[in-house]
Amino acid sequence: MKVAIHISHEALYKIGGIGEVLTGLCTAPCYQNFFEKTLFYGPLFEYIGSASTRLGKDGVVYYSSRDNYDTGHFGKLFSPILERYNIHIVYGKRRLISDLNPSRQAKVDVLLIDITQMKKEEVTYLKYLFWERFDLPSDKYERDWDYEQYFRIGICYYELLKLLYPKAQRFYHFGHEYMGIPSLLALELHPEFNPERHLRIFYAHEVAPVRRIVEDLPGHDIAFYNLLENSKNTEKGLEEVFGSQMDWYRTPLVKLAHRFDRIFAVGDLVAEEYKFLVPEVDSSKLKVVYNGLPLDHIAYEEVQQSRQKFSRCLSQKGCERVDLILSHACRLVKSKGVWRDIKLLSFLDTPLHKAGLKAIYFLLASQVSQGRPIDVVDRMVSEYGWPFEHRIGWPDLIGYEIDIYQLIERFNSRSQAIKAIFINQFGLSKRKCGIDFPEDITTRDLKLASDAELGFSVYEPFGISHIEVLPSGGLSLLSTSCGVYYLLEKVFPEDFKPYVAINFVEIAKALPEEVLLNLTSDKREVLEELAIAKNTEAILKKLPKSERERRLLYEKCQLYLNRLDWESIIKMYFLPALEET
Repeated sequence: MKVAIHISHEALYKIGGIGEVLTGLCTAPCYQNFFEKTLFYGPLFEYIGSASTRLGKDGVVYYSSRDNYDTGHFGKLFSPILERYNIHIVYGKRRLISDLNPSRQAKVDVLLIDITQMKKEEVTYLKYLFWERFDLPSDKYERDWDYEQYFRIGICYYELLKLLYPKAQRFYHFGHEYMGIPSLLALELHPEFNPERHLRIFYAHEVAPVRRIVEDLPGHDIAFYNLLENSKNTEKGLEEVFGSQMDWYRTPLVKLAHRFDRIFAVGDLVAEEYKFLVPEVDSSKLKVVYNGLPLDHIAYEEVQQSRQKFSRCLSQKGCERVDLILSHACRLVKSKGVWRDIKLLSFLDTPLHKAGLKAIYFLLASQVSQGRPIDVVDRMVSEYGWPFEHRIGWPDLIGYEIDIYQLIERFNSRSQAIKAIFINQFGLSKRKCGIDFPEDITTRDLKLASDAELGFSVYEPFGISHIEVLPSGGLSLLSTSCGVYYLLEKVFPEDFKPYVAINFVEIAKALPEEVLLNLTSDKREVLEELAIAKNTEAILKKLPKSERERRLLYEKCQLYLNRLDWESIIKMYFLPALEET
């Protein structure tokens, strides 16, 4: 029996990109044919609801030790470990359903560990072993609970697996990001650990210190990726160029992943970043394993229906005609490069106005991960017409949202053909966004209706959302700093590319190291404008400006979509990387 264990902070809920990847993997038929069992493993963050609902609406709880809830004989099975470590567990199953293709479903085992009261002597002993074997000074990081909780779930990891799957011939341990690394390191220290039966994989959805550096550098990706490229000649490692990154607990954990059997990088740049951070890594361990899309056939009539929903919504606001719908749905963080969207809109506005075309740009992004509460939304809508109008301060604009809205306001005050609408909410629906939206509208409708999805990220290890418009015939407008660009180049032929990738990095490739390190935000913005100006004509040419052009783009895309599907990605990249000897 082959058992896959995925260690993640999204073992219970799909919070972001890793949850999307887990759902895509586990619901694909070829994944299910390869693994007989899949377990999601992680910390128990909180006790919500009753004992029987601790695994959410799509979960079934078999056992919850703290609640004395037992549907079988699990208490007898787990009690020796619970007593030894003074932990509690919640164990059961979760049903996964693909959002874009509901016909794809999966059931996975879930094991969540409450380690808040774990015996101190067990924790201290493993920290000593980690220091002795791996030179990992846990005492520097243990005040950060995020480090501590993922360290602690590794202490009892091996013993729990032995109890749950005593007949398993082979275990595939997937440590998603830094969260899974302590558990995989702890395996190595167990007396019964057998490398032939246990394949350890670091699933690199990013390289944590790299994201921090790119976001903090005034020159962002323009500076960083040129410095990375220069390092191939100078043979300097990342910390030689940017200084030690060991102040942050994620850095030493990620660096230790070079001990594992595989490193799955979700994009070509992630593989390069890891080599930059850990020059001593065995390159044969690094495998580029792209993400995919959970594809289902989308009829063109669905695209038209979604566009009509937005037309009805916008007509209530005095916008009777919309020729082009542009969008960007993302987490509102600096790495998404949203200011670059506004720069592009400024370049597109005049030629679209001359052509007599009208466009709307929707930015669906929020700094509030759980979204604005419904009662608050209703009040903002009635008081001043949110989200078409905004006010600074909670419950409306906060933090980085204010900066972005000010950019949008300045753009809207000058633009003629394009108007930008900022929906600072997590997800799109009438309930979440107010009475001006149709009853049945969803975030999926925004993907289906969009003629283009913008995503000129400064750091984007992959970027699933960038390509979610392709099945409905939309364009993907992205930067070459996005990992998905390299997959698109492999999927689409030279004579048909439903995307435009702007290479912001190339424009500064001749600059010396000292200049790149000290590149100011003002100079970086000038370089960005040059890169966008250089690509504006190509974008204008590819944007579908009529129903006929829109349908033609949709029909052409259908010929290549299967290569982006999770099923194809797993067959082409994931399974070969696993089975390689």
